Amino acid sequence: MKDRYSKEIIRFGERIREIRLYRNMIQLDLGEAIGMERSEISKIENGKKNVEFNTMVRLAEALAVELSDFFTPVFKPR
Repeated sequence: MKDRYSKEIIRFGERIREIRLYRNMIQLDLGEAIGMERSEISKIENGKKNVEFNTMVRLAEALAVELSDFFTPVFKPR
């Protein structure tokens, strides 16, 4: 994905992975929690898939974080 937002999309995916691992979840668990295939979670985490807002909200709910946690420099567990 080569566009002007590539770095942000990659950082977003890295943050999803970081939080998912902190929550001791595998991609399959997260996918099932939000109604998405494991392969789609992988694409998100690897910066290969742009994520719609409603998917971000579902990810935040499944990972038990605030939506803003995806965009802060440091994840602070609650």
